[in-house]
Amino acid sequence: MIQIACAEGVGGSYRTCAGHVDESSERDLMSGMKDRTAQAGLRPYQIATVFFCMFLNMLDGYDVLVMGFAMPHLPEGFATNPQKGYLISAALAGMAVGAIGLARFADVFGRRRVLLAGLAVNTVGLAASALSSGFETLLVTRFVTGIAIGTISVVIVVLGQEVAPPHRRSVALGLVMIGYPLGTMLAGFAGAGLVSVAGGAWQGMFWIGAVLGTLSFVVTAAFLRESEDFLARKGAKEKSDRSAAEPQVQVRLLSRKLRTRTVFLVFGYSMLTAAYYFVGTWTPQLIKDASGDAGSGAFAGIMIGFGAVVGGSLFGAFGLRFPGARIAVVTSLVSAAAIAAFAVTLQGPFALAMAGLLGGGTFAAMSGYTSTSTAVYPVLARAKGYGAMMGIARGGAILSPIVAGYALSMLTPRAMYLAVIVPLVFAALAAIALTRITRTVEIEVSSTEPRSRVAPE
Repeated sequence: MIQIACAEGVGGSYRTCAGHVDESSERDLMSGMKDRTAQAGLRPYQIATVFFCMFLNMLDGYDVLVMGFAMPHLPEGFATNPQKGYLISAALAGMAVGAIGLARFADVFGRRRVLLAGLAVNTVGLAASALSSGFETLLVTRFVTGIAIGTISVVIVVLGQEVAPPHRRSVALGLVMIGYPLGTMLAGFAGAGLVSVAGGAWQGMFWIGAVLGTLSFVVTAAFLRESEDFLARKGAKEKSDRSAAEPQVQVRLLSRKLRTRTVFLVFGYSMLTAAYYFVGTWTPQLIKDASGDAGSGAFAGIMIGFGAVVGGSLFGAFGLRFPGARIAVVTSLVSAAAIAAFAVTLQGPFALAMAGLLGGGTFAAMSGYTSTSTAVYPVLARAKGYGAMMGIARGGAILSPIVAGYALSMLTPRAMYLAVIVPLVFAALAAIALTRITRTVEIEVSSTEPRSRVAPE
């Protein structure tokens, strides 16, 4: 006779069932478990959905950084350098509004509906940006587009995980996340192409995004199904939802136990995002100012995006063997060394190689912080902790391009790149502290995990 406890995992992601199973049925039970495991592989629709979410994240990456590649081609007098900083940050501010204020409606109306609404607004915003005749109009349209991007970026991460079996969700999430730097590369190629084909017509870059947004809307409306996890939760009893949510409200990120890890996560990730968005958005303009060649700036931006793709892929491989915080320490320092080397020349093959290394190191460090944020919090505080880290760090991403716009009148491009070493070093120091915290949490979990299991009757 076998006695097994029955419990459901967080979010219903797994289920261990228990009851009284006699020895004659044990073989049937094990056989059924093997069959279910075999059936848990990714089906064609699931694979297609994950890759489609990756494509949508690529579109988000394109939308966020397209302004940086379009800036060198704006007509004379369209915007001053400080105003260009606001143009970049407008989309980032909109992303914060969309991610925090609107994406939550995906839990009310469904992932598919909210995604369709986000794609529609995104497409209209990009078309309106292309038709903008002045700084004020472009500023508003970039903010509206950012709201849509922020909403889409949250929904696709959730949907990409929910469509996959539990043991494949980390792979699905990795594929979705790689789409973002791919989108930045697409923005760079579009910018470089416009320089040679259309003589630097900046509006064309936004029209490309509008066409991709329209295509994405059509595919979503025609083929994408609603998340099965959402449909299951929608049919659950209100009492169950209320009882599951109540304990989460009681967890405070600045409590005595969680305060230190929260501060280090928010501080370190803010430093990384400020550095990443400065380098990713201002590089085309700064290289043009230093060399007089807009094409060179676009290619440097492409290398940063390419490096981010490589860095994200390498993190997926090394993340299976090393803690995310430890990887963040190494890659933050690598990024600091790379940007110092990049600032020395700003042009040529060596500078492009350093730009790629910079993009890869910074993106891998950001991935390390993301991984750590789910490892150092208890289950009922993980979503809240990750959201706080992302939301507050968005402030650094918003301020970084604006500050750079004002600093450009006082500092040379080389001096501005060298200044980025400071936040990267701070991020590495914060990651060192998080490494110690992660080790402590692992010890605590290993000591309490056996007692948390349900004992046989």
